[in-house]
Amino acid sequence: MKLARPGTGTRSGRWPVRGLTVGGGLAACLLLVACAVVEAPPGGPVDLTPPRLAAAFPESGSVTVGPVRTFRLSFSEKMTRQPAEGWLHFYPAQRIRSTSWKGAQVAEVELFEPLPADTVVVVEVTASLQDAHKVKSRGSRRYPLATGAALPGGRLAGALVMGDSAVTNGVLELFAVPPDTVEYFQQPLLRRTVTDESGHWSFDWLPAPGGPWLVRAFSDNDANLRAGDREAQRVVPDTLRLSAEKPAIEVGVLTLYSHGTPGLLRVPAFDRSGWPGTWAAWPLAVTENDTGWTPGVQPAGPRDRRASPLVPEAETLVADVPSGAVRVVVFADVNGDSLLGDVTGDLLRTLATAAGWPDTLRAASYLEPWWLVEGLQVPPGLAAALRMPAQPPTSPPEPCPTAPAPPAPRRTALRPRRSDHGSRPRTVPPALREDARGRQRFHHGRPPRARGGPFRREARR
Repeated sequence: MKLARPGTGTRSGRWPVRGLTVGGGLAACLLLVACAVVEAPPGGPVDLTPPRLAAAFPESGSVTVGPVRTFRLSFSEKMTRQPAEGWLHFYPAQRIRSTSWKGAQVAEVELFEPLPADTVVVVEVTASLQDAHKVKSRGSRRYPLATGAALPGGRLAGALVMGDSAVTNGVLELFAVPPDTVEYFQQPLLRRTVTDESGHWSFDWLPAPGGPWLVRAFSDNDANLRAGDREAQRVVPDTLRLSAEKPAIEVGVLTLYSHGTPGLLRVPAFDRSGWPGTWAAWPLAVTENDTGWTPGVQPAGPRDRRASPLVPEAETLVADVPSGAVRVVVFADVNGDSLLGDVTGDLLRTLATAAGWPDTLRAASYLEPWWLVEGLQVPPGLAAALRMPAQPPTSPPEPCPTAPAPPAPRRTALRPRRSDHGSRPRTVPPALREDARGRQRFHHGRPPRARGGPFRREARR
């Protein structure tokens, strides 16, 4: 392959120079940048307006709607076409059969069965539905329908706070008071509502007379309308009931406490005839991998909690109790140190006489008599009731368990290294050495052995 000589390789008679071409390109780019005009990105401004429910059929507040089975919901802008099971709820609950979108702004929802007769139905459109630009609505929307002749006027209202601030992301649920064999949250949810920007909430369109009901409140931090294990929550302390004379109740301000806030134990007055001395309570948190409590001496370190003394003649509040699942060790504080510990048999003779035990206290030391109360649930920041054992101990205490001796420290001996030029062991400390090029390197332990070994090195000499 031959290369063209200068003057003959191109029509212009000049050799093409790559540097000139690059320079020309750079000049053109600079010219374009100088002439560029800064403008908004194409497609218009970013959509930040939350969508809202614009119209509904049947309309809000409609009565005598009959056996309605199809609902039509129109929105203020184009929406993501999601199935209604994720964003539409009915109270009482109704089964959704299908969802069809007319364009992207109108959704038609069909139920399996028509609405029940003579019933108030609350329709809830949650904030999880998004518009076409993934913008959620500002909040959930609820409106009533009645298959009967009128909407009832019963109402429950209140406010939700945490610390000194209103809870603006609060959710409240209404349940019927369950029988003793069922937990309240295992029943169907009757109604749901949310707090406004000032923390206020209300359940409207309730029957009067009606109830009794329980109300659970929680802070919905993840905005999924479900109470999480680590979200602040509590139940209104009283059951609520409406009557014809009192169709509305103001519940007042309800305070939430964050997850992990210590609670209280409320111990009523009790009979201490089984032990005339001091009583104490030692609460313990029940962890997830709990295997039970083993009787033993209570730790007495500077950070360990001491037991709280109990007053038999009046109600006692035990503070700083771990929230959640708790067990409580109630014991006769024989030596008065507020610790479940070991005492001598002589100190136990008064208790043995009061309890009617036989005189069998022959061991050197005994664990103070104790009773174990299991299955307590302490809500964060609130009090749980603790009932004292009804009977004194019926048998003498067991001897104090002896703690096993700690294992002896394991000795680790360093084996000395063997020298290259003899059998006497020696330890070679780290040293700075020079390599073949005169550079210093830091070697740890034994220096590298010369190639061929010491005997070959002598033979080569």
